[in-house]
Amino acid sequence: MKAWKKFLFTDNDESLEVTIEETIQEDYGLYVWPSAPVLAQYVWYNRKKLSNLSILEIGAGTALPGIIAAKCGAKVTLSDSHRLTDALQTCHANLRLNNINDAVVLGITWGHISPLLLTLPKVDIILGSDCFYDSK
Repeated sequence: MKAWKKFLFTDNDESLEVTIEETIQEDYGLYVWPSAPVLAQYVWYNRKKLSNLSILEIGAGTALPGIIAAKCGAKVTLSDSHRLTDALQTCHANLRLNNINDAVVLGITWGHISPLLLTLPKVDIILGSDCFYDSK
């Protein structure tokens, strides 16, 4: 079952609200795990430094930190395992929900060299939160 969660980031007179689609149950990249809002808040507080920087979010899942970076003017690439097609679709859905048209979503699997990996542009910052999870 899907749900839509709103996140509000504020600082002085500025604020940003984003909507994130997630599943209700804790499931790999389809759920907003606890450190994603913390990293997103850090990105928000440093937003003035992000304009035109190239940012890669690894293990993006619901892509909350990357979406905040994109909203703050960064050139964002969201990535998750090419085998987690639901997570990649969630990245696309959350970009659409937040009216972001210029971010890229790539299926990149750690430890596998692929043509997509070789096409990555120079990256200024790599974001990653809750990248490792095993339900067992």
